[in-house]
Amino acid sequence: MNPVLSVIIPTYNCESFLDECLGSVLWQLPPDHELIIVDDGSTDRTVSQLTAYDGKSDNLTIVCCEHKGAAGARNTGLKMAKGEYLTFLDCDDCIRDGFFAESRKLLKMDADLYIFGIERVLMNGNSEFWTVKDKVYPDISAFADDYIRKRNLMIYSNCNKFYKRKIIEEFGICFDEDIEFGEDRLFNFRYIAGCDRIVTSSLVMLRYIQRCVGSMSAKHVPDFFERIIMLHKAKTECLLALSKGTSADERKDFVVCDLCREIENTIERFGINPQEIEENLHGINELVFGSSAPEIKAWYDIPEVRRDELEKLKKRIIGTIEV
Repeated sequence: MNPVLSVIIPTYNCESFLDECLGSVLWQLPPDHELIIVDDGSTDRTVSQLTAYDGKSDNLTIVCCEHKGAAGARNTGLKMAKGEYLTFLDCDDCIRDGFFAESRKLLKMDADLYIFGIERVLMNGNSEFWTVKDKVYPDISAFADDYIRKRNLMIYSNCNKFYKRKIIEEFGICFDEDIEFGEDRLFNFRYIAGCDRIVTSSLVMLRYIQRCVGSMSAKHVPDFFERIIMLHKAKTECLLALSKGTSADERKDFVVCDLCREIENTIERFGINPQEIEENLHGINELVFGSSAPEIKAWYDIPEVRRDELEKLKKRIIGTIEV
């Protein structure tokens, strides 16, 4: 009999927190779940540490591959997975205590997608909880309608979700190995388009641990704004196509608010990655002002001006959107 759930963990140079991550899974992993670890060509002691786990459990599989990036490692895990459902975990995060016992009760609902909460552990030890409400969406249109109206259903991460393997195989969904940022979002947009019944749960799945200031979320991403606009378009096109119950005004407001939020997100990165100012400011200024003139170069640095200009942008473009 195939496992109920496959847990896929890509590892790469994570010797300092590997035991914490794997320990959080293995002690509570039910016999009818499987754990697949895919090492992505680590050059530190990660592989030697993994050797100590090999053979400790019948439902544990470890494979070592050449370095291809997180997307390639996840795709390797997808090909190996035998579970009815599958999920992902990053090697520097942990599954919350008791999660598997609690989550299996929800699997009786036979949903195509389950979305859970996340505990974000800050460097000072404090925690923030990103959660969704307990709700059953009977079809994908109801989910898309709710997202367009509320925009808080946590659709970006791969690590707070259960996916149905049958849907992934039926639609040939995989991670794009040619991009380094946003491949998780694109995977989710493609997957959601193949869903029907979706369940959101207030159950918190993982501890997303901030290990250092220079984490992947703060890492320099070349041409970030160009990439984020591509993801914005993919997201809005996906959800607008799936939504059947929203009005034209709701749909337009969704598009412009999401765009303005991505502009804000890009600007907020400038403090950590000042090199992104020169890379991205031209594109932002062209969008906001229709110009990249030097005299408007520092508008982003005054919060009140930024809010005013983004409100003007919303009013200017909302009448141009066809939905």
